[in-house]
Amino acid sequence: MKKQLTALLLLLAIMPVLMLAACGGDPGSTPNADSDVTESAGETTVAESTRQPLNLPQADYNGYEFRVLEYELCNHIQYYDFDWSRDMGGELINDAVMKRNLIVEERYNCIITAKNDANVLTLARNSITAGSDDYDIMEPYINNAMSMSMDGLFLNFYDIPLIDMEADWWDQVIQKDLSLMNRIYVMTGDISIYDEELNYAVYFNKKVVEDYEIDDPYETVHNDNWTIDTMMTNGRLVSRDLDGDGKRTEFDSFGVLTDPGMLWLFFYTSGQSIAKLDADGEPYFTAGTPRAAEVTEGLVKMFNETDTVLWAGKCSKTWTTLDQILMENRCLYRPGSIYDIIYYRNMDADFGILPYPKYDEKQDDYYHIIASHVCPGIAIPSTNTDTERTGLLLEALAYESRDTVTEAYYDVNLYTKLSRDNASGDMLDIIFATKCYDVARVFGWGNTDSIFSGLATSSQSFATQWAAREESAEAAKEITMEFFRGK
Repeated sequence: MKKQLTALLLLLAIMPVLMLAACGGDPGSTPNADSDVTESAGETTVAESTRQPLNLPQADYNGYEFRVLEYELCNHIQYYDFDWSRDMGGELINDAVMKRNLIVEERYNCIITAKNDANVLTLARNSITAGSDDYDIMEPYINNAMSMSMDGLFLNFYDIPLIDMEADWWDQVIQKDLSLMNRIYVMTGDISIYDEELNYAVYFNKKVVEDYEIDDPYETVHNDNWTIDTMMTNGRLVSRDLDGDGKRTEFDSFGVLTDPGMLWLFFYTSGQSIAKLDADGEPYFTAGTPRAAEVTEGLVKMFNETDTVLWAGKCSKTWTTLDQILMENRCLYRPGSIYDIIYYRNMDADFGILPYPKYDEKQDDYYHIIASHVCPGIAIPSTNTDTERTGLLLEALAYESRDTVTEAYYDVNLYTKLSRDNASGDMLDIIFATKCYDVARVFGWGNTDSIFSGLATSSQSFATQWAAREESAEAAKEITMEFFRGK
């Protein structure tokens, strides 16, 4: 989805809306929401879009305040989905959110306002249980939203009027992976960038690749040879005891920078899962397969190859130390999150981006699980008094996000501003196209995260530990399903 939109063009597209907002101009004079801005011979023109028109009824909400509750900015939330500020004019995501909001506000005569708070869950629960209609939508973390739905706090998206859940501006993957019995209480898609930010990537140092004559990482991916074995084989080439003290510490050179606490992530990127949904939306466990046992055993060996793999927990400043090692050209691969990309923008050496490796050649595709435990999603409180209005505005916001927020995030922010080559953009396409969710992890059935947290240093295998938890996981799943079956 590379449309080569530059930051200048984005600002040119926004300026008419800004002028109208400041001067009270005629909304009818703004560019059509279903058109693209292009540049020819130094002039900006408006061309008709080829996108399918938005099929919504006309509405005038008489200045209604559409109220959003979202998380304030923090280390893993670097942008707002709904809030924007004129003081941040020129910041790409801010300007795109502004443009998208103003298009919808002018079309439906409403005002979109956002409350940003660190305690979204507490505010959400207190407001809804008190029966207060304080917010039209909220953005709790995905896991929390699905669990809170069982307390009757959120509405099923499939019951909301005017939302086309099959439209490509809504996330089809989250529906496939989390829609139990045709019920889902949290959504994402073009309307939000969090499911991109809370995805994962492997960063690599191009200088180290060149110095050690490592095969082109991008070609390795395209040739379908990017596996755990390849990562470790290349990683061993660059691992060195630089200070000569006979120990491997944060002052040396390593092939891979990560931590055993992230073994759960490699489990999922290796094509494994704890549970999946069948065609009828019924969950079933997948963790007890021979393949799951084989993969976890291999991952434990990988994490314990400590001459090649440096653990964040062994460093003076944990993950910050790992970032510094990558920037100091003392590491080949740094598996991390997509939002980490902004930390490397000032590196002297160039860096590149890769998907997480396949476990081995038998794996059918890449997989990238969303960090749903810290990834906000859209939820509609059960105290919402006008679901038709909410559905219409959400549908319009989601639709308009494609050519504004998504455009800015993908094409400008990642592909041209932060990542340093077009090939990294190709890798991001792979990552975003292979995202997934795990229904057992979302609901915490069997508390399997606690297995992974100590697996690398445990004397018990994953298969043994899962067998000990499977019965309790089944019981927890059945409690969840009693709600989703409507009992």
